[in-house]
Order: sequence, then C-alpha cells, then structure tokens
Amino acid sequence: MMRTLPIALLILLTFPLLFAFALPQEGEEAPYFNVPTYEGDRVSTEKLKGKVYVLVFAAEWCPHCREELPALSKAWKDASLERDDVMCIVMMVSSPQDKAIKFYESLDPPSNWRLVPDANYIAEKYGVRAVPTMLVIDQEGKVASIVRGAVPPQQITDVVSELLGATPQPQGNYTSPATEPGSTGKTGSTTPSGEAGGSGLKLGHMILIGLGVALVVVFGAWYYKTLKKFETTKKKKKSKGKK
Repeated sequence: MMRTLPIALLILLTFPLLFAFALPQEGEEAPYFNVPTYEGDRVSTEKLKGKVYVLVFAAEWCPHCREELPALSKAWKDASLERDDVMCIVMMVSSPQDKAIKFYESLDPPSNWRLVPDANYIAEKYGVRAVPTMLVIDQEGKVASIVRGAVPPQQITDVVSELLGATPQPQGNYTSPATEPGSTGKTGSTTPSGEAGGSGLKLGHMILIGLGVALVVVFGAWYYKTLKKFETTKKKKKSKGKK
C-alpha cells in the first residue's frame, strides 16, 4: 500500500497533462468561445448554433497559410458559400495584430468571413499545435471534420456544402505550397514558433509542462525521502527485535 499510493498519485498528476491540448474529435461538441471580431461584432458557439461554420487557425508568417487561405477564399466564392447559414472565422495565432489584419485583408475575404486577430487562447483551448488547422462545425455545434496542413480547398468546401444540403461544386487544380519546413514531411503544416511573436501559442504549453515536471520532481523527492525514512525505521525495529 505504501508503494502503490505514491504511484497512483503520480499518475493522477501527469495524466491530465497528456490531454490538456488535444483537438476535439469528430462528433464531439466544439469547445465554447465568445470573442469580438475585427469586423465589430461577436462570435460565439451559442450564436452560431444552427449555422455551419469553419474555424481556420492560421498565422500571418506561416508559408502554408499564405498559400492555403487565398485559395480557400476563392473556392468559397466559387462554391456559392456566401450565405447567411454559413460562416468562416479566421483565428489568427502568434501574430502581431497589425500584420494579422493586413494579411486577412489581402485575402479579399468573402462577406461571411470574420477575423479574430488574437486567438491564442482559443487555439490553446482547442488543442491546436500547428497551422493551418481547420475545423468544420455542423448546425448542432459538433465537429464534422478536422483538417491539418495545406490541403485542396475543395476538401473544406465540399464538407460545408454537404452539411448545407448543397451539391459540391467542381474546383480547379490546387498547387501545394512550395515552401515546406524540413521537419513536417508531407503534412504541409507549420508549428507556431519564434517568428513574428510566434512564442504566444507555445508559452501556455511550456508553463503547464514546466509545472507538471516540477510537481513530478517535488513528489519524487518527497517519496524518496519518505521511503528511505520508512526503511530506516524498519531496520531499527528489526535490529531491536534481534537484541
């Protein structure tokens, strides 16, 4: 019992850290948010119930985002998705606000797109670890599809069209991003890092991981000290018993 209790406590301490930043699964409820947009209104999971909406997590310095978002903007219009029952929300992470706005405006965004210039908190809440990451949310507020990395925009617009009961429109060819970070292989996604204020998304991760490591170290030291004391006391009792 003395040995199993500390192990159980250690598991309880570290287990939540493994899932603190996990993306929601398809079919799950989209995590709550309620934030102001660059356009002057507010978007929230409550207000968006009954609509299909796409959350696009991106960064202005990300080469894949620079390729992906203009293509998605054009494909969105071509698929006739400028409708009242659908919305796309661009969640900018790890990006200075002025650069985020400038990048967004360069997309010639459709009329039913919205921009959240500083979405670091929401990205962490959704477990986003790389950009671009896109989630399609259905009319009931549940995750219908998750897409990571640079993909043909039709992969997004087709899902949206199907949820709306519309016929997916044929799209043109999509050119994959020319610049690919060496560590990402074929995924075409970029992990937010030290570029243009890129530490924002990782800071929360680092703090929580640091706290977790500190807890494990402190607990390990306490356990070692307690166990050593227990064994010393046990040896003394045995020694007295022999006498």
